[in-house]
Amino acid sequence: FIYFSLLGSASSQSMRKYSCVSLSPKQLNVRNLVSYEKQQIPTDAIMFITAKGIRICVRANQQWVQTAIKQIDDRRGAKRK
Repeated sequence: FIYFSLLGSASSQSMRKYSCVSLSPKQLNVRNLVSYEKQQIPTDAIMFITAKGIRICVRANQQWVQTAIKQIDDRRGAKRK
């Protein structure tokens, strides 16, 4: 199970920010990932966002995570051309 906390009050709903509370131990399929966000608080993590809008947090220092980030960046770059 992956848990997220939602930061902010009801009055700042447009500024909703998800935060990684626990990290997934599993390696994800990069093809399913469309975006990511870097997080330092409460833990150094990467929050991947899937094509279905699911947010999954993983440890930032894993080799496959760095590879996945590069592939997402490369895909984003290819779309601009």
